[in-house]
Amino acid sequence: MTPGRAPLPDDRGGLRARLEEVWLESARAGSPMPGEPALAERLAASRPAVREALVRLEERGYIRRRQGADTAINRRMLDVSARIDEQIDRSELIASTGRRASMVVVENKIDSPSALEVEQFEVSPDARLLRTTKVWYADDTPVIRANDSIVLPDASTTEIDATKPVFDIAAQFGIGATEWEIVYPSATAVSARDARLLEIPKGKPALTMEVVGVCRAGVTAYWASELHSTNAFQHTMIRLVRR
Repeated sequence: MTPGRAPLPDDRGGLRARLEEVWLESARAGSPMPGEPALAERLAASRPAVREALVRLEERGYIRRRQGADTAINRRMLDVSARIDEQIDRSELIASTGRRASMVVVENKIDSPSALEVEQFEVSPDARLLRTTKVWYADDTPVIRANDSIVLPDASTTEIDATKPVFDIAAQFGIGATEWEIVYPSATAVSARDARLLEIPKGKPALTMEVVGVCRAGVTAYWASELHSTNAFQHTMIRLVRR
């Protein structure tokens, strides 16, 4: 797997994935990326399609383009895994570190929002929520705990596969596909329950991410609280320097 790579569901014909392989070759060789004409010929794609794929590659931190200059390659991406700045199934995130990923659903129930959640997430007091608690393992070590709350559109009793990623459940059974996630990171002392789930000492600091999934209409599709143990691997973010 290319370092830091997330799934590319909109990658028609695998162009972006094949472009990442070209990037990987160039990064390992310490050479610049080929130009658009050479890439279009090598990848058997049109130049507009290649140009769009390069834009996406730049947005994700792999390259930086300057008019009249070679495309710069971020070779430090070779060492990057476990990116938390991209929405990605947590099993994929763990797999990007070279570990074997697995997941267990600890809790799965239908519930109602609290008064605080009604105000905070602007949902109806009568909303039905699918509440799940999941724990992901890297090899046999628990590394991520997620408490997810997904807004369901009606009172149907459809059987929902809670093992699916939260954004997939929201798209299939909730109020629609999410377009954005708003993430609030912090460091939190681990509670007794989470200490048991992640097999770490109570009170130990851990990376916490409070997440809100927002659909195209601007309404909340889900919210989640993730706790990441920092013992197993380095969590990474990539940011472009704006000039």
